[in-house]
Amino acid sequence: MAVDNLFERLLRNGERVVRLGHPARVMPELRSHTLDLLVEKHEDVRLSRKLVKDALALFRKAGKFTRAKPEPGARKEMRAEAKSLLADARRLEAQAVEHILDTADILCATTTGLDENVLGNRRFDLVVIDEACQSTEPGCWIAINRAERVVLAGDHCQLPPTVLSADAQREGYAISLFERLAKAHGSRILRRLDSQYRMHAAIMEFSSLEFYDAELVAHESVAGHRLTDLPNVIANPLTEWPIEFIDTAGASFDEETEPDGQSRLNSREADLIVLKMNELLASGVQAQQIGIITPYAAQARLLREKLSLSDLEIDTVDGFQGREKEAILISLVRSNDRGEIGFLSDLRRMNVAMTRARRKLLIVGDSATLSYHDFYARLIAFFESQSAYRTVWEEGLV
Repeated sequence: MAVDNLFERLLRNGERVVRLGHPARVMPELRSHTLDLLVEKHEDVRLSRKLVKDALALFRKAGKFTRAKPEPGARKEMRAEAKSLLADARRLEAQAVEHILDTADILCATTTGLDENVLGNRRFDLVVIDEACQSTEPGCWIAINRAERVVLAGDHCQLPPTVLSADAQREGYAISLFERLAKAHGSRILRRLDSQYRMHAAIMEFSSLEFYDAELVAHESVAGHRLTDLPNVIANPLTEWPIEFIDTAGASFDEETEPDGQSRLNSREADLIVLKMNELLASGVQAQQIGIITPYAAQARLLREKLSLSDLEIDTVDGFQGREKEAILISLVRSNDRGEIGFLSDLRRMNVAMTRARRKLLIVGDSATLSYHDFYARLIAFFESQSAYRTVWEEGLV
């Protein structure tokens, strides 16, 4: 999908660009620009198809039983001619592929979609690897080995590559090439894009302070936008304030372990999320404009049961990577007397979750549990400094 998004923009700008990869995995409206379908429409391939048809006819004729005895060697000659026609057909198809690739200025593909048999010995002036922080290092080298110059684009303060093997993680396989180079060379090779075009300035600020050396700037087109600026949305505290933290400490919003599983859930916190969701809907915000994020799959399942709206997206942090919504509600789940926060200790995932919101970010969590970790103590202090901290007691929810 990420490749298709780039591909679509390049086509829109009039670039000579070809998409590599199986057409079935490409968005339907873009398939006509894939290598496979461009080859199918090429005049050399149309001629190739005719040669194949002729060759098959010769094979059938050579193998057909007739009463009249054929001339000596006739069948052998027919088969030889048929093979020659097939060879010509293959040459024409290869020629069509070469012509399409040679006349394109840009090729778009996933790192694992670079077919050596198709590309041959081609090298490129520039290779740009987008979302490079989510690729394992070997995946990047497939493309890099063909490049004179390389640009890696991504954010090593967000999600790393998905590596399921614990042994591979211990050996460093989950560290992307981008992250390794950033640590090794720092500002010598890093260029930060400091203007962001998604979030209200207040939503952006904490992540900017914690992860980006306080260098992020909200573009004027988004710096002050709020839910109340959307059509048909009623102005009230929920829609006017861009950020909000609702603290459940002391209210017995206890976490539980999922029956028959290891994932965590918090049913009372889920009820609070449902309440706030319904308030947003009543204020005129559309379900498709809202996303609900939680670190725990069990909590996501519970919320889907409680909120059966087809247009509402409820998912884990990983499911929302690269996405955005006008309003994001986050359920942190963890609430215990031991200060155990599990998945929440992966701060990059929290950074991803908070930065999916455009106009409204609402977080629900237990400060007594979360504040054992310095990051969350600072997060709560930040919301307090912005007059955006509430408790379930203040909200009249207990």
